[in-house]
Amino acid sequence: MALELYKPEEATRSRGLLAVLLVALLGYGVISLYEFLGFDWWQQDLARGVLGDEFPFSPRVILAGVMFLILGLAVYLLVNHHKIVDFLIDTEAELHKVSWAPKHEVISSSVVVVVTTVVIGLFLFFVDYMLNGLRTWLPWDNFWTTVFGG
Repeated sequence: MALELYKPEEATRSRGLLAVLLVALLGYGVISLYEFLGFDWWQQDLARGVLGDEFPFSPRVILAGVMFLILGLAVYLLVNHHKIVDFLIDTEAELHKVSWAPKHEVISSSVVVVVTTVVIGLFLFFVDYMLNGLRTWLPWDNFWTTVFGG
């Protein structure tokens, strides 16, 4: 059958994470499309006569639902594609071979990065503050004409 999973016991975490991320992105796109189509013509309930008053579906609701279903099927087929699944299986196998740094090394390296970032940020703030003070002290309006004698 075409909808069976390819190697269902392998790459389950990465395949699931990829599917969740793609569906989240898909949901955001469909909701954005739904809101984009919110002008007056689409808000009129064109399907009321066909489905009755109990089911007031507008064309933008139908379009968003159909797009979500079609793109959801596309995500399923994408995360079930044999080349992508084999790539994810190989990636997980390689990640098991990686020797990860101990916790104390990761923490100390992170502290060094944060402290360095703060020091550089403070330095740039000080330089910006000084240049701003220099800008108010020097007459920049006619500086170049004074320097070059224009």
